[in-house]
Order: sequence, then C-alpha cells, then structure tokens
Amino acid sequence: MEAFAEAFESLRPALYAVAGRLVGPNDVDDVVMETFLKAWQALPRFRGGCSLKTWLYRIAHNCGVDILRRRDRRKEQSLSQGEEDAGAEMDLPDLRQRGPDEIVGAQDGAEWVQAVLQKLPAEHRATLLLRFADGLSCREIAAATGVSVGTVLSRLFYGKRKLRRLIERTGVNGVK
Repeated sequence: MEAFAEAFESLRPALYAVAGRLVGPNDVDDVVMETFLKAWQALPRFRGGCSLKTWLYRIAHNCGVDILRRRDRRKEQSLSQGEEDAGAEMDLPDLRQRGPDEIVGAQDGAEWVQAVLQKLPAEHRATLLLRFADGLSCREIAAATGVSVGTVLSRLFYGKRKLRRLIERTGVNGVK
C-alpha cells in the first residue's frame, strides 16, 4: 500500500497534466481520482508488461474518454429535450469549439495554443500531447492509448498536418 501511495504521489502531476489536456480543468480531478481508484482495484492484475507510468496513462486516457462520452451524451439528451420544448430557447456553448473571434481576443500565447489544440480531433490532440508535452515514445503512447504503433505514427503525422493548417488559418496568436 505504501509503494502504491508513493507511485500515486510521484505520478500525480503528470496524470493531472494528461487528464487536464484531455477533459479540461472542470473534470481533471474526477479523471485522476478515478484513474487511481481503478488502478488500485486492478493492481493485482498488473504484470509489468509495460511501465507503471504507461499503465496509469492508459487508465487515465480511458477514464478521460469515458467522461467525454458522458459529456456528449448529456449534451445530446439536453438537445433532444430542447426539441420537445418547442418554445424554449437553449444556449449550449461548446467550449471546445472556440470561434476565431475568441482566439483573436486571447491575450496569452498559452491560451491561444490551447484553443488551437482544442480544434483538433481528440485522438490527434491526445497523441500529440503525449508525444511532445509528456515525452512518451511511440511505443509508450501505443500502450497508453490501446492502439498499434502504426496508428500512433499515423495520428502524429495527420495531427501535425492538421495543427499546421489550423495555425496557418488563424495566424500566430490569432493574428493572420
């Protein structure tokens, strides 16, 4: 139990970073706590086929994807309920889809980068961040996300291409 607590404390900042980039600041605590709860429950089945860090990244990724799916389902339910209420107006902003005017207004360069990254598909964004922000190898990313190394390479290639196009469209710090 002490070893698990030490691993929790040493890897918690990295898991917060990964989870935060995947689900955003509102759900990051839920993802990290769910990750460690699931890891604790699955610890007897951990055979060491990969590093503990990679194993925890995989669990965190899966927990984050679960939260994103739940978020999308709630949004769909809200929209379908809104259709039943013909006269009711609904304002459901999608915070992941920021408009160009919001990007132009962003003062902080980090905020602009985050806004551009949010426009990428989730699998490309996660793969790019695991590679370049967290420094994982392609093999570690494959283990953490449950896809093949070839898929990781493809996601890196197409993710960088899409990111480059988004940057060209919006310009540096939103100024073209």
